[in-house]
Amino acid sequence: MIILDTNALIYSIKEKIPLEKFISEEIGIPTSAIRELKKLSVKDSNARLALETTGRYKILNVESSGDRGIIEAAMKYGGTVITNDRALTTTLRNLNCRVTSVSKGVVRKI
Repeated sequence: MIILDTNALIYSIKEKIPLEKFISEEIGIPTSAIRELKKLSVKDSNARLALETTGRYKILNVESSGDRGIIEAAMKYGGTVITNDRALTTTLRNLNCRVTSVSKGVVRKI
């Protein structure tokens, strides 16, 4: 399972990176990220487009919000988190979770 963070999903939309091209596993998006996209979509067209793409992914129910929601999803569902957030990356690594980032047109290992 691949778990998408809000910033990675928005970045992939902004840079026109087809995540499915690089990912062969099931992709999940935590409900915390969906809530965040809804808030951001009011003023950000990339967030609005990212929100529209969430229907293609498995919805991962979490109670926490923000980064805690991503961490909760990683702990609950396992898999690899895609994020460009360095602080979240450090936290996830400290919890022995796998982390990847997306940049320059590719999904890469951190």
